[in-house]
Amino acid sequence: MISPKLILMPLSTSGHVTERLKGGLAIAKYFNAHLDVYHNHLDPKRFLPIGQLGLPSKLVKELDLVAGRFASTESANLKGEFISLCDEQNIIYSDKSGPSLTHPSATWHVNSGLRSEIIAEQGKVADLIIIPQSKSGKSTSTFEASIMRSGKPILFVPRAMDTFNIETVVIGWNASTEVARTLTYSLPILKMAKKVIICTSSNSAAKKPDGNDVVRYLAQHEINSEFVTFNSGR
Repeated sequence: MISPKLILMPLSTSGHVTERLKGGLAIAKYFNAHLDVYHNHLDPKRFLPIGQLGLPSKLVKELDLVAGRFASTESANLKGEFISLCDEQNIIYSDKSGPSLTHPSATWHVNSGLRSEIIAEQGKVADLIIIPQSKSGKSTSTFEASIMRSGKPILFVPRAMDTFNIETVVIGWNASTEVARTLTYSLPILKMAKKVIICTSSNSAAKKPDGNDVVRYLAQHEINSEFVTFNSGR
């Protein structure tokens, strides 16, 4: 993974909106990157079985207009708050994605359709995707689509977060191909950390290459790390 310069974050309106926006901006500022925030509208017709209900076409149009006005007002209010937060954090706001090479920047996007589909597609042309924890704490379709289809690293962050820094990085090592690939992709971030810990469960400690090999590998990239094992309890 290169040091991220184009970061994408989806935004729902299910609470902690300000905190999530602050968190995304804090990450963009930390990496001196550009942040694209995607706010999505869903077509109300997806949830109303219009044909089955036999509603008059005039009523359907009125419902559609009301839903459209509400979505537009909500998005405009959120965009206004986002621009204010950008000003507070000294981040350049632009209505068009044009990343600044010398200063963190941000853009607000409004799209119609399923959030999971749009993030999975747009994530393919981003360096990093930020996924805030869901309100329920459970995995979401957006999170799963990002992992399975974007092909890009996912940064899973707390729902309420307004600061970001890399103090300690813990790597769960099991000698798998997937973790090895992630380790190499993460080298730029690992170099920023003050402390790097390689941890392996006692069940995986015998797998090669082991944690000591990882410590030696990272040392070649001028990254100091330590290796620890833990009892998985299985």
